[in-house]
Amino acid sequence: MRGISKFFLLLAILLNFSSAFANIVRVHIFNQYNIKTVAITPIEGKYQFSTENGFIYKLKKNHIVYFTAIGDSITVWDADRHLGIFNRIQFRGLTNNNIFSIESAFPALPKRIHEGDLSISAKAHKLDIINFVSEENYLAGVIEAESGPKAHIEFYKTQAIISRTYLYSKIAAEGETNYFLGDDVNYQVYKGMCHLNPDIRTAVTHTNNLVIVDTLSQLITATFHANSGGETVNSEDYWLTETSYLKATPDPFSLNQRSAVWVDSIPINKWLTYLGKNGIDVKTDKGKIENLYFEQPYRKKYYIYNNDSILTRKIRTDFKLRSTWFSIYPSNGYVYFNGRGYGHGVGLSQDGAMQMAKENFSFNEIIHFYYKNIKVVSFELHSTEN
Repeated sequence: MRGISKFFLLLAILLNFSSAFANIVRVHIFNQYNIKTVAITPIEGKYQFSTENGFIYKLKKNHIVYFTAIGDSITVWDADRHLGIFNRIQFRGLTNNNIFSIESAFPALPKRIHEGDLSISAKAHKLDIINFVSEENYLAGVIEAESGPKAHIEFYKTQAIISRTYLYSKIAAEGETNYFLGDDVNYQVYKGMCHLNPDIRTAVTHTNNLVIVDTLSQLITATFHANSGGETVNSEDYWLTETSYLKATPDPFSLNQRSAVWVDSIPINKWLTYLGKNGIDVKTDKGKIENLYFEQPYRKKYYIYNNDSILTRKIRTDFKLRSTWFSIYPSNGYVYFNGRGYGHGVGLSQDGAMQMAKENFSFNEIIHFYYKNIKVVSFELHSTEN
């Protein structure tokens, strides 16, 4: 009964989402940068921007407007004149199909194409830019940014369900009015409009309302990474938090892929210094260096030397390695890391899932392969796919 009650509670939350935010997602774009100036240009539809004092300015197609943070205010101008200084700006589309480009001039960043509306404010000479975009368009943009435009549609369906699960989890945890979404790898990568492969939008539509829940009908943490190297890892072996669904799994589908193996190296003196700083002395009483070989035929949580150890996750982070799954051997003044996989290794391997899709596995089969003891649930239909 407890699981059933939680199921209906989650149904109520998610059904409330559809009415509460009307399928509009709020995402802070360029959130990892200190943006000073942006240029915004309508390229489809019609736009206007309004301010806190009632100022309204309509923009025609290809009309460039510049916004610059000055302290806690925003100064606005176009090619003809200075339009004023304001505290907050609402940039809104006036038709059913509104698309604009946005380019950061300081710092200089590549131009992006976005759908939907914007809110712009400033604090301490930095612009805070929020894109208000439909859930469907947001998910399509995330999938293209996270997965690229050349995958099989069954993989895109898989990624759509994972990305929707993450989105709903954020809103459920933080509240509809308080949740924060950035556009970088700390959230879900989002670089604007999906435009390179129409299969992505089809996948989002086909999986409408589908999310992943555990045996208690709670939204899972649907983690994924680029390549498992042939074996995923338990969540508790990477993040210390155990779950019923993020379990180590042999993954032959990720083998023979571009990111399945890798090699890196550092000078041996740098490695010895690093070990010393982490409490490991590799020299004997006679001053000779002990054996530096470290074999990792399967994923290990710790690099172990005699009775001392370092988390492999820490080594990966400190040396910016592709994964924690590496063996070490010294040669010609260097230590070499022979590695497998790309990313943390927890949950779904994107390379493996793409390969499964090519081999005609369905999105449901792919999800159940990488996540254990879960269900794919349609909240609109109140049904599940097992």
